[in-house]
Amino acid sequence: MRTIFLQRCCGALLAALSLAFVPVHAQTFPNKNIEVVVHTGAGGGSDLFARTVADIIAREKLLTQPLVIMNRAGGGGVIAQNYVAGKRGDPYTVFAVVASLMVAVPVRSQLDIGLDKFHPLGLLGFDINCIAVLPDSPFKSAKELIEAARAKPKTLSLGLGAVGGASHYLPYMLEKMSGARFNMVSMKSGSEAVLAVMGGHVQATTEQLAEMTELVAGKKLRILAVAAQQRLTGMPDVPTLKEQGYDLHIGGGRGFVAPAGIPAEAAAVLESTLAKVYRSAAWKDYMKRNAYEEVYMNSSEFGRYLAGEQPRITQYIQEMGLAGK
Repeated sequence: MRTIFLQRCCGALLAALSLAFVPVHAQTFPNKNIEVVVHTGAGGGSDLFARTVADIIAREKLLTQPLVIMNRAGGGGVIAQNYVAGKRGDPYTVFAVVASLMVAVPVRSQLDIGLDKFHPLGLLGFDINCIAVLPDSPFKSAKELIEAARAKPKTLSLGLGAVGGASHYLPYMLEKMSGARFNMVSMKSGSEAVLAVMGGHVQATTEQLAEMTELVAGKKLRILAVAAQQRLTGMPDVPTLKEQGYDLHIGGGRGFVAPAGIPAEAAAVLESTLAKVYRSAAWKDYMKRNAYEEVYMNSSEFGRYLAGEQPRITQYIQEMGLAGK
């Protein structure tokens, strides 16, 4: 009897110990908060994007645990990207990214934080770049503004939210196509670039629409053109740059990535959750209100898209002399 009792006790102890050492990711995912890293401060387009997605997931109960936003601003995205890259294998850290900036950051910084350090989860839409001015600006079209920058080089100032990002790539391409030369003024964020226009510190910005849709609706800013292939549903009266002779499609592909090496089970949960967000009525409404281009990419599609962007953005960064800065 004593022997049987001891055997049962030992068996129970071994079972308890085995459960204690089961890896966290082998248990039901998620079983704690998920940290969502944002590369800008609160209030900007990336921050609003991440918080909107987190709110939809919470309201519609798409995950059993909340997403907690962590703003890690600085270095034009370097600080946030380096932080997430260092979390290899951790499914409880995800990164709200702008695709073009994510590809540009390792080229600019020359740090080992390239695409191989991340697991793409999904892309939920394109936040299109535009040319925005004050309502009383003398420029009535993008063509007029570009011609002014060609006639008097470096006298027309543009506010940029991120060096090497889409807001920088747009005027760079306009310069190549037209011979214009802008005075590009780098800011800490897209929202700061928009505020610089409103304060009269710069004459225009080439930021993404999500940074300014409410200001445009309130007639505090005016959009001269959008860098889309066709007019946007949310702004049907605003012409495209293509209509004015500049065939450009430039925007921030907004999505999420996780650190490389996360468990397949956790990756599948995160990917399917983002697909459900995209299909939700709340997300469709957000895209319409912020004049997004409605595009969805799953994990593999997003990965291929990022890899395809790499040569183009690397060439642009090198031509602009931004590599290593």
